[in-house]
Amino acid sequence: MSTTIDYAKLAATLDYAAVEKKLEQLTQRDPPRKRKTVADVLKPLRQRLLDLHSKGWSASQLADELKSAGVTVSAARLRECLSGWMTGGDGAQRLRTRRRLKRPPADAQPTTTAVHSGRVNESQPGQRVTMR
Repeated sequence: MSTTIDYAKLAATLDYAAVEKKLEQLTQRDPPRKRKTVADVLKPLRQRLLDLHSKGWSASQLADELKSAGVTVSAARLRECLSGWMTGGDGAQRLRTRRRLKRPPADAQPTTTAVHSGRVNESQPGQRVTMR
């Protein structure tokens, strides 16, 4: 079971000056990254990859060459990184596309749906509707 924390006692014993000093030190640093992405690994090679891509190398060709050098990256992910780098982003974020809702044209007639009355259709044997 968990024990309850006595915050009044904690507040009385807490050294606010030390905590403030620690938080000030944290503002001087970048937060730690827990996981490296492909874009992070390829960042030192960014300009070279962009140059090769602009000279006609495809993303899949570059991905194959990187794989042979020991960097496992899919062509699709490399393409996303290159695209992000070309548009000025760092390429670290993954592009997320939202599906567009399929809507009928404004001048289209609305579809009608059959309203079920709850009766048993005797012309179709074996079907029964239960009333709740």
